[in-house]
Amino acid sequence: MSLKLKSIIESIGKNNKPTYAVMAVAVANGIFKPLASLTDKNEAPETKRYAALREFMTEVVAVPTYWACGELASKIAGSVFKDQPLKQPMAKTNMGFLGVCLAALFVIPGLCSIVVKPFTNIIYKDKKGDAAPKLDIISESEMPLVKPTDEKVSFNNNIYTNYTMEAFTNRGGLKI
Repeated sequence: MSLKLKSIIESIGKNNKPTYAVMAVAVANGIFKPLASLTDKNEAPETKRYAALREFMTEVVAVPTYWACGELASKIAGSVFKDQPLKQPMAKTNMGFLGVCLAALFVIPGLCSIVVKPFTNIIYKDKKGDAAPKLDIISESEMPLVKPTDEKVSFNNNIYTNYTMEAFTNRGGLKI
């Protein structure tokens, strides 16, 4: 193995942070989720473009947010454990992971609700300046809701309705 490749691999192993892994996943999602939305053959072109734009904008917001929250949490851990240098690297890694988790749970959804919707409204405005068109991205399922059979089952002196396996099959959802 060449010396340069070996030094790159060692550097990645020594500088591995949870933030880097999550940012890599967010970049991959920013590329492949919009592509999957655009290649859906069963959706209208307008709906496909809208879904792809929303997916891409979400990941554009997510990548810097993951980085900022992970680094901020690591810096907080560094200042808290400044008098314990042996525990400081582990504390920075753990707090970086918690920062990334908090970003995924709270910060990114909040930022997306603030940033993504107004941005898509600007892009999808009519030429007359009207509001963005209403897109039907949520369609009703054609299959009926779960229907129990007439058969009743008794267990521990309780009577339960028997459901068939057909009641639990997929009735729509994400189509890629």
